[in-house]
Amino acid sequence: MSKREQLLKVVEQDVQLDCTDYLSLRDLMQGLYQQLLERNSPQIDQLNAQVVTLIDQVRLRAQRRSKILTAFAFAPDNAALQQLFLQFPPSRGDALRHAWAQLAQLVAQCKQLNERNGKLLAMHNDILSQLLGDGRDAPLYTPQFF
Repeated sequence: MSKREQLLKVVEQDVQLDCTDYLSLRDLMQGLYQQLLERNSPQIDQLNAQVVTLIDQVRLRAQRRSKILTAFAFAPDNAALQQLFLQFPPSRGDALRHAWAQLAQLVAQCKQLNERNGKLLAMHNDILSQLLGDGRDAPLYTPQFF
């Protein structure tokens, strides 16, 4: 197998692994939301650790893809990746483009879930701040002498 074929195979495998990991990440983000609602701190910590592990793996594969694009004398961007897909035989290239489109959808879903989880965390923080009386909202509820 030539170096070129090896690099193409790595890209193909990495996109498939990213799809698998983003499916797992989506499930973890949904589970995390439920645990945030229940305020189950031990389970939240466990899920967060799993999320970080997946994100680290995805990040490493993205960096590797960028290096492979550079090795093919392409810019490390999405348009160049589409050009790289043309280096594959037609059936594999089509399958890879489909997997890449699926990956983009999974990434968007995970971002939405992450934003939802962040909003819930912010709401929890606001409620705790109000209950603990941290003083940030004191001017609203204290008499003001003009």
